[in-house]
Amino acid sequence: MLPLFLAGCADGWASAPVPPIIINEVMADPSRVPDETGEWFEVHNRGAAAVSLRGWKIASRNDAAHTIASAVTVPAGGYVVLARSRMAGAEYVYGNALNLANGADHLVLRDAAGARVDSVAWTSVPAGASRGVMDPAAEHASLGGANWRSSTTPFGAGDRGTPGKRNDGYVQAPAPRAPAPATSAPPPPAGGPASELVVRVLDVGQGDATLISNGTTRVLIDGGPDARRMGHLLDSLSLNHTTIDVVILSHPHADHHAGLRELFRRSRGIRVRFFFENGDSYTNGGLRQLRDSVAARARRGELVFRDSDDPCSNGAPVCTIRMNGGARLHVMRPFPGGREPNDRSTPVKLVGPDSASFSMWLAGDAEHDATEWFATGARYDRAPGMRVTVLKANHHGSCNGVSTRYLRLLGAEWVTFSLAAENDYGHAHAQAKSRFARAGVPWYRTDQNGTITFRTPGTPGGGYTVAPQRGSRNSDGPSDRASTQTACNPMP
Repeated sequence: MLPLFLAGCADGWASAPVPPIIINEVMADPSRVPDETGEWFEVHNRGAAAVSLRGWKIASRNDAAHTIASAVTVPAGGYVVLARSRMAGAEYVYGNALNLANGADHLVLRDAAGARVDSVAWTSVPAGASRGVMDPAAEHASLGGANWRSSTTPFGAGDRGTPGKRNDGYVQAPAPRAPAPATSAPPPPAGGPASELVVRVLDVGQGDATLISNGTTRVLIDGGPDARRMGHLLDSLSLNHTTIDVVILSHPHADHHAGLRELFRRSRGIRVRFFFENGDSYTNGGLRQLRDSVAARARRGELVFRDSDDPCSNGAPVCTIRMNGGARLHVMRPFPGGREPNDRSTPVKLVGPDSASFSMWLAGDAEHDATEWFATGARYDRAPGMRVTVLKANHHGSCNGVSTRYLRLLGAEWVTFSLAAENDYGHAHAQAKSRFARAGVPWYRTDQNGTITFRTPGTPGGGYTVAPQRGSRNSDGPSDRASTQTACNPMP
């Protein structure tokens, strides 16, 4: 029997790490014509129904989002070219709204609701030739990756590319299946009666990693900044040659993703069943290696990838995971308007087998704009609800991750900070600690208390316990100081 269910989720095309609409070809550096008249990119619809791009947004690394204002439809199985000028074959002209760099850049496509549909990144491009995807059903986040090929077919004034047509080297792939509709009620938890839920806020230094166990189900949220340190933890927790059912990368900063690479080391024999992340473009070699590992396992059918902007691959903003021992994990869509990676952190709510005994909120490094959107935009205060017993502090105890309104919505009884004793950021900030103290919320912190473990038996009225490895509550750290950030003075 499977150790978990994803409510309302179908294991159709979503098991592949690519959406139905993809960025399929990019011409960033034409040589026969100036950039102003020769830059373009192409999108391809892998789906079985036409898709309108009206209201969708495109952006590059150094350019603000541009909204597609006119009617542009990508037919089923078809292609549409979006260009800087009125070149032959272009169905939409974005003008100077985008300027694609020949060096490091990325291109992001978002739908009308602001959810990321696809993105690609590059560190360099060939002159006079586009780069095109060969297998539309495979991972293609890096323009320099093995799934991209430099075009050889001449077009226009003599540059090489296939605007509006199949790419050179195209690999025929099966069309994606449409996701099944969400059920009105999720299936019951597998594995019998409710059992103990254990949450370990792991001591990984200046970063985040949280391990959750319930019945036979294991969930890891983030992996900390150091693969070697994560490796030691995997050894000490006897996780080698086991299954971690769900891995969630909150956002693409190295202090959250670097340790996750250790899960994919072949010698460890660890199976990962589901991997969630927002997939945003971010230039980092370690992240690229992690994504390559995830994509390779997805192609072999060993792993299911979920884009946290559409966590159940059915358009619903919340995907509920039923764990083997009766606990539930709500994976929520991140703030679509986030301009920085921190504000694109994926929020997660954990609810114990007895919801009245224990619940926990984890939102990566989300800052004030994102935390305000959780309630006013996404209405997560209504569904799945934001009231919890424990808060994993946003952004390692930074003052930009907490506000009076946020604390009031959460109503937490405990808060944990995940950080290093010696850090360059002043974490935990004096303003944040003051805010928690005035709200009567005590804290433990990994730098002073080591790994912090919460346990709840899962039985009605069973309550929960909290146990640090060492030290006492409400400790200060050697790097703690008041922040000079405008967003924190005065604290909202």
